[in-house]
Amino acid sequence: MTTTSITPTNKPTLSSVLSGQGGSFGENPFLKLLTEQLKNQTPLEPVDNASFMNQMATYSSMQQQQDLNKNMLALLDYQGLLARAEGLSQGSALLGKEVTYADDNGHDVVDVVKSVFVADDGDVRLKLEGGGEVSLRNVHAISNTDDKKKG
Repeated sequence: MTTTSITPTNKPTLSSVLSGQGGSFGENPFLKLLTEQLKNQTPLEPVDNASFMNQMATYSSMQQQQDLNKNMLALLDYQGLLARAEGLSQGSALLGKEVTYADDNGHDVVDVVKSVFVADDGDVRLKLEGGGEVSLRNVHAISNTDDKKKG
């Protein structure tokens, strides 16, 4: 689950359920609770072994889950990096080519690709010689500029 919020700079920011933002129950509070429980138990009625082992297993499971979450976030970050690199690679094949795309009014526009970049939202965008920008997703035709000169 991902939510989008607008910051005062009007840039969208993404916060994930798995992110470190917000409240978290780390290992230190758990250990503090466990040691306090052991300190305050009565000598005549100590915590039974099964209960104590269950608490230690819970702690171990929590620690493994935190490690798994860190590794999963690193993997997702790496996948995002690969996707951006692939998008740039695909877009670079369009440098110097004429692209046709539909503008906001639905009219076809033809322009030559000047450069390729990845926007803040991860979208691969093309800068055009006419000064505009277009998302690679909106391009529906590609042609060589040399073809027009020959014909």
